[in-house]
Amino acid sequence: MIGPTKLCPEGIGLVLLDLDDTVVADGTKVSLRVVDAINLARERGCMVAVASGRSFSMVPELLRRPESMDYLVCANGAAVYDTIGGTLLEHPMSSELVLRLMDALKPLHAGWYAFIGDMTYFEWRSFSYMLAGRAPSIKSIRAKDPTSQARGPLAASSKALHTGMGRFVRRVARTTRRMVVNEEGREQVRSVRKYVEAADSGILKVGCSLPTSAACDRAVEVIEHIGGFEVARMGSHELEITAAGVTKGLSARWLMDYLKIDPAYVVAFGDSKNDEMLRDACGTFVAMSNGTDYIKGLADDVCESVYDDGVARWLERAMAEADGAKHVQ
Repeated sequence: MIGPTKLCPEGIGLVLLDLDDTVVADGTKVSLRVVDAINLARERGCMVAVASGRSFSMVPELLRRPESMDYLVCANGAAVYDTIGGTLLEHPMSSELVLRLMDALKPLHAGWYAFIGDMTYFEWRSFSYMLAGRAPSIKSIRAKDPTSQARGPLAASSKALHTGMGRFVRRVARTTRRMVVNEEGREQVRSVRKYVEAADSGILKVGCSLPTSAACDRAVEVIEHIGGFEVARMGSHELEITAAGVTKGLSARWLMDYLKIDPAYVVAFGDSKNDEMLRDACGTFVAMSNGTDYIKGLADDVCESVYDDGVARWLERAMAEADGAKHVQ
């Protein structure tokens, strides 16, 4: 147990960690400082769990080890695992329901990926749509350099252009590493549909990427009309879809009941839309400074960015405050 602290007066018995852009930087990097902070929290009797949109096989191997983590909430809450290989809970979708969804979105030229059992199948076009939605526009780059406004769309300053494209290149690299081909548990396929048709154990989550933001808007309307799904919009082109009511928050609450931990003793960290339900499930929600403005607006506290070991710094401060430090950095 950590605490009590000013922000967590009941103390901290469970920490829930989103992965991408919270604990994992650029798709694969997990800071040793973050790992050390997790280990120190566990040594004090605090349990720690992943709370991610990733499938089990896409969680970095380091964070699947029993010596590093206690539990894993995966696929936006569609499954909960312990770190000794046990499946504790699943909320799958039927293949019939997912096929109905795929048929309904076919006119919008959706690209798909699917979490089926231990495997993730993804179409290359879903990956390319994601990148299209993250590319910096010339307009956005010029907006940061007003001196270029009078000289046309190609006149953005070299510094602004390089900065914008640099961010885009990092996003390309991050997405590539996160969904890399031929790694264990992941397979690039021409079409996800045949794997959905053959699924006999249920589908934990599907991802849907659209070629334009307008198409993504329309996809949300179509999905809501069909019913039976929970949708998290992750960007201008991206949707993450689970069974109705299935969120990180739902399975976080299940895990708390399983562990007999009151929500007042639980702290969760996140950065984006699919972390929203953790805010309502836990006593304290901490947003990353690199997170969306929306999620930061919901948070009880905001820590440093994933690139500045924000989770580690927050936990270190909490532990120092619990030990009686008067000035915690």
